[in-house]
Amino acid sequence: MNTYVVIDVEMCGVQIRTQSYNRRHEIVQIGAVMMNESYEIIDSFSTFVRPDYGKIDYFISSLTGIANKDVKNAPGLSDALRSMMEWFGDRRIRFYAWSNTDYNQIRGEILDKNLDEEAFAIFLDRENWVDYQNIVNVRFKIGRSLALSDALQMTELDVDGRLHDGLADAMNTARIISKLERNPDYKCTLEKLREKEKQSEPLTTSLGSLLKGIVID
Repeated sequence: MNTYVVIDVEMCGVQIRTQSYNRRHEIVQIGAVMMNESYEIIDSFSTFVRPDYGKIDYFISSLTGIANKDVKNAPGLSDALRSMMEWFGDRRIRFYAWSNTDYNQIRGEILDKNLDEEAFAIFLDRENWVDYQNIVNVRFKIGRSLALSDALQMTELDVDGRLHDGLADAMNTARIISKLERNPDYKCTLEKLREKEKQSEPLTTSLGSLLKGIVID
């Protein structure tokens, strides 16, 4: 039986990149939401992560609500990932995320920080990750990558919590997944508009105006 874990990471910038760590960003928070095989939300997990190279600047703090004082005494990435593994235990896990960014960042930091690859093999296996942003784009024929906030609006879901908080973003992603996977015939607002355009005179709200302003994430 599969258990699905939706992950979202928040990151700070790395101002001084070195030969030992040449990545532009570093994880400062991991949020995760657990769903059972029926896509019902059953648990959640969140931890701040102490960066080794980066620092939270004003922009990131304003965006995420996370300050340097929040991560100063937080666990490092290795301990944070181990805590998450203890949280989901020996369940058969499949990860979901909104885009490939979270997988790429977690994988990159595990490798670049020389963490135990065998211990964290479950996070490194690309086949164990599902990019749900891409699934939404394909399912609804969007033609571009939707920001999470736009996907919530398109699936008629209110934002739960603060966007760009790791746990809130994981929860909102899980809510989209749960709604769409449990309702395979669900028609999003874009599909409904397409149907109306086919059945009637041109609408005052066109597909172009609906998509205008959608942020590529």
